[in-house]
Amino acid sequence: MACSKQKLLWYAWSKKENIGYKETTNLLAYYGSIEAVLTVEADEINSLEWLSDSAKVTILEGIDLEKEYKSYEELNRKDIHFVVQEDLRYPKRLLNMYDPPWFLYYLGELPDEKLPTVAIIGARACSAYGLEVARKFAKELAMNNIQVVSGLAKGVDGYAHRGALEGKGKTFGVIGSGVNICYPRENYQLYHDVEYQGGVLSEYPLGSPALAFHFPVRNRIIAGLSDGIFVVEAKEKSGTLITVDCGLEQGKDIYALPGKITDQLSIGCNRLIQNGAKLVQTASDIIDELAGRYPFLVNKRKKSKQESIVFENQVTDEEKLVLMKLGYEPVHFEKLLIDTGLDTVKLMEVIFVLQMKGLIKEISAQYYILHTIFVYS
Repeated sequence: MACSKQKLLWYAWSKKENIGYKETTNLLAYYGSIEAVLTVEADEINSLEWLSDSAKVTILEGIDLEKEYKSYEELNRKDIHFVVQEDLRYPKRLLNMYDPPWFLYYLGELPDEKLPTVAIIGARACSAYGLEVARKFAKELAMNNIQVVSGLAKGVDGYAHRGALEGKGKTFGVIGSGVNICYPRENYQLYHDVEYQGGVLSEYPLGSPALAFHFPVRNRIIAGLSDGIFVVEAKEKSGTLITVDCGLEQGKDIYALPGKITDQLSIGCNRLIQNGAKLVQTASDIIDELAGRYPFLVNKRKKSKQESIVFENQVTDEEKLVLMKLGYEPVHFEKLLIDTGLDTVKLMEVIFVLQMKGLIKEISAQYYILHTIFVYS
């Protein structure tokens, strides 16, 4: 695949260690181009007091263009893409940031600039309720042609991607490692599913490990790619709020799921709402907000099949008892025994029937949630 000299230089630069974003920015401001930076004489580079010694050594190592071109060709053979800011494919939304990544590696594709995009974020160690909300909202957004962005991490991130996949929509994972590194390993299949139904992208070169300081930095890209950011669950001092701060700096809409004031995982969301974030209770709340900028959302509204409505005259008295005790927050079998007054065998029978009808769902061992809208007098 053809590659301009400028892009090849950026590709080589992307793999250099010991030179961070800030130093790259300062060097470009001083010399004007990446080519100029790489052709500066040793005496001049060494005279720059504001440049770290490690960066000076790295720059003076030089670049073997022939070797880099072969490496770039190998990259393309692996279907790994590399874009710089000057490329037509580079996400234009990112250029509105004050610190857009100079380059991106990605698998799959990049978000469609013409379609709305929502970032869904939250705690890694989240509740079963948070996981279900992330999945449910992402699915409905995806069904309405809204792209979903998240970080391919444990917890809310992973379930947001899964929901978007279920909704047959596009979803994109921004990661804090090289795109050939799957972290956490338990998300291996999800990582590849996201690649094939959207894309996985990073500003870190191949082989870069998932270091702790990479994640706050990548959060600005998650924010930058989105029209709005939906926070599902977050503690008061959660890393999730770094993404929110990035979004606020970039003028993004912030949405938050309200929660109990006694729940540690809801403190961050409740505080965001208190400070002006939009309170959302359904995916439609977000879709309505986006419809002003994307008129097609008004005419093509779709809802997940699980949003069916069941009336009390459609179920037995025992089924009604169970349905009335369930919502989107998980309830354990033992609590249902107490709350419904049914005996163990009967309750097991009713739960089995309700699961077969698709009206309730077991999300972990003997924990159940409502999987429909139940209307009763």
